[in-house]
Amino acid sequence: MRILAIETATSLGGVALLEDERPIQLIEEEVPQRHLEWLAPAIRRLLSEAGVSPSQVEAVAVSVGPGGFTSLRIGITTAVAWARARGVPVAGVSTLAALAAGVTPKGYICPMLDARRGEVAAALFLTNGAGPKAVLGETVAPLDRILEMLPPEGLITFAGDALAKYESEVTSRLGERAIIAPPAQWAPRVAHVGRIGWRRLARGERDDLYHVWPVYARVPVS
Repeated sequence: MRILAIETATSLGGVALLEDERPIQLIEEEVPQRHLEWLAPAIRRLLSEAGVSPSQVEAVAVSVGPGGFTSLRIGITTAVAWARARGVPVAGVSTLAALAAGVTPKGYICPMLDARRGEVAAALFLTNGAGPKAVLGETVAPLDRILEMLPPEGLITFAGDALAKYESEVTSRLGERAIIAPPAQWAPRVAHVGRIGWRRLARGERDDLYHVWPVYARVPVS
């Protein structure tokens, strides 16, 4: 199955083309607050460089959050419009799951994104090589509350842009139990969005095109 994957939850925008789980072409660029003007040209360039026409894309996978309010809407709206126009399925993918999938150590992984206002968006996954499995659901809360929800024993690997603010607090609270992933693994990557989306579609899962919503984990403030 040839899948177009879209990641716009953070400032690192990404589009990728995959054959099942295998990325065959991808573009990733830092595009803070520029997702709208960046995304459509990036998709056109991606397909052109891969030598693939839009009609040859068989499904779309898209990161649905948590993440930036506006950037998530841009990615999801583009994915849904593409799927409706071409009659292909779409699979929404948790941004935190995609982030966890890119972390090298196996075992417990806690991806954390900065949710502003003194809070983080976080979850806990268990990975064993077959993709991340959710252990604790996605939560937006102050860091103290997140850390209190984690297992009392065992190593936990942390990743995500929230560590730019909270790394020292995490390590002081958990000590040697806390493993900090390299900064290169702190952003969700579009290839993992595509892989997780493919797994959902391979299991027969697809999202209703009229009910693919951003997962903010908090009500946006107008």
